Amino acid sequence: MHVGGYGFQGLAALEHINDLAGKGNIILNGLTGYYTVTAEALREGEAISRLNEFVKSLFGTLKVMEGSTISSPVGLRDKLQKIRHCRIWSRQNYVFESDVRDFFLKGVSGSTDASSEVFDLKERSLKLVSGAAGKVAASCISILGLFPTFMGRYVTTTFFSQIPVSFLSDGDIVLLNLRDPSFGMLNTASN
Repeated sequence: MHVGGYGFQGLAALEHINDLAGKGNIILNGLTGYYTVTAEALREGEAISRLNEFVKSLFGTLKVMEGSTISSPVGLRDKLQKIRHCRIWSRQNYVFESDVRDFFLKGVSGSTDASSEVFDLKERSLKLVSGAAGKVAASCISILGLFPTFMGRYVTTTFFSQIPVSFLSDGDIVLLNLRDPSFGMLNTASN
């Protein structure tokens, strides 16, 4: 079973995820994956509380990254937020440091039977991360553009595997630059 999905849309699986646990191999990504592993390691109430805090704390950035899939009026504040984020992404490949990601992983320990799907930026292929719950949860929320890469090479596929080409054709600002890693490690999006 592959559970997760494109940004906030993956949260639609939350109401069913607990029913699926223990019924086969689960491959996770994104916010649903983070919730699932956290619920297994801590408990459901703590997991939903952490997920709520994650979304609340990082909503502005996640909203910009998700583009027009969140239906709300686009006002001046939203346009300024997009410009601010584009400015950040022109200097570095993420908005928040690893310590912000690590904050949401405190206490997530033990092992899990679930795996997370990640894209390996060095090998340019999909991989599965499994074993330690903290490692799986971290890889689920290692969203390209939000945090630095996990273990220096992995990003979750929650946005990466479903590039919103329709948004780009409608003239939206390009927020994530997918670069060819064969040219070497690049320091900024402008490189």
